Amino acid sequence: MAAALALVVLAAVVGRALAADGTQLFLGDPPLLGSWGPHVGWGTPLALACLVAGLRLQQVAAGLPWRRLLLTGWLLNLAWLASLALVDGFRRGWADVLLDPNEYLHDLPRITDPGEFLRTFTDFIAFSPTVDGTQVWTTHVAAHPPLATLVFWGLDRGGLGGGAWAGALCILVSSVAAVAMPSALRELGAPDAARRLVPFAALFPGAVFMAVSADGLFAGAAVAGLALVCRGAGRRHPLTSLAGGLLLGAAVFLNYGLLLFGLVVIAAGAIGLGRHGWRRVIAPWASAVVGLLTVVGLHLLAGFSWWTGLAQLRIRYYQGIAAVRPYSYFIYANLAAWVVACSPLLALGTVRSGTALVAGRGRPWSQDRVVALLALAGVLAAVLADLSGLSKAETERIWLAFGVVACSGLALLRGRVASWALLGSAGWALLVNHLVRTGW
Repeated sequence: MAAALALVVLAAVVGRALAADGTQLFLGDPPLLGSWGPHVGWGTPLALACLVAGLRLQQVAAGLPWRRLLLTGWLLNLAWLASLALVDGFRRGWADVLLDPNEYLHDLPRITDPGEFLRTFTDFIAFSPTVDGTQVWTTHVAAHPPLATLVFWGLDRGGLGGGAWAGALCILVSSVAAVAMPSALRELGAPDAARRLVPFAALFPGAVFMAVSADGLFAGAAVAGLALVCRGAGRRHPLTSLAGGLLLGAAVFLNYGLLLFGLVVIAAGAIGLGRHGWRRVIAPWASAVVGLLTVVGLHLLAGFSWWTGLAQLRIRYYQGIAAVRPYSYFIYANLAAWVVACSPLLALGTVRSGTALVAGRGRPWSQDRVVALLALAGVLAAVLADLSGLSKAETERIWLAFGVVACSGLALLRGRVASWALLGSAGWALLVNHLVRTGW
């Protein structure tokens, strides 16, 4: 934890020095996109009440029926997300966030036919001699596959247009991750760890950047897909696995970076294979693959190629500020921003996961090793995203799905240490939310 805090301080000090020297980082207060601005709001007392409720939930989690525990955790997370957004006020913290000119809602008036939108989407990602600044998609639309924008288009066409409804959708789908991650652990054979994780997932510190952020929505979809696939494989329900595969496929077509979430899915598959053998899991996992390929096939039939979109995005990425943002700084500043989102407790969970993985070699599929494998897969996904060079800044938001999984390592904590850890991670989120003016 001390090393994690030192990394954040280092990124802040070096970032300020680089900016003062004329290096263009395009950040408010490095390593975050936000800027320093202490404030409180009418969401503050609700957020404090959520913290108290979370500590109480942790005390009784072992004795509650599973469904009641999960429902309580989900409702608490929903309140936590909403309260953190409302610290900035309803307009600034909720209704106006997705009305920014760089966000998805900006380009919705251009979509008259979703089929045509899919067929021509890649033509307007990058600037070219035939595509000028008035024709290219706005920043977030261009930076993601078209399904991300179509989600908000469908909401708008359904009569729920505007920033407030779009923000509510992001909060609602984001909250699914708080239910899905403990459920995945339980289905993979770690029921006790799943119970310990529920309070941590309910008060996930990344909620500061999840609420009213499409990346929170993406994280909710990805982790929900993981949970459904694990449930289908563990209980031999191919249709459940099919639904999970569809969601995982949708996640990849919501966010290019979630291709790396496949590392978490592979880890879950390895755990299921090790615990049950291939005869039991082959049919459910095959169903999941069919679901994923169905999403791929539907997009190809509609005229959108994921690989072409990614190639065009890479061109657009380096036509903008990424071309001048120094890789040498962001290679560690990205990780620092991720630590800010997940709290320095992420480091503790990661070290405990590594220890559990080594110490439990005699019992390869013990609960602690199941947790450790998934948590470390989430960390590995973030590290690979960092090395790719396609994540320069804003990783406090971009890597939320990886953070949800990586922070599951906190389920390895027990007793008083777990209580202090929950207080520390949620308290960190409150500090960040009240001291920094984020863009989400």
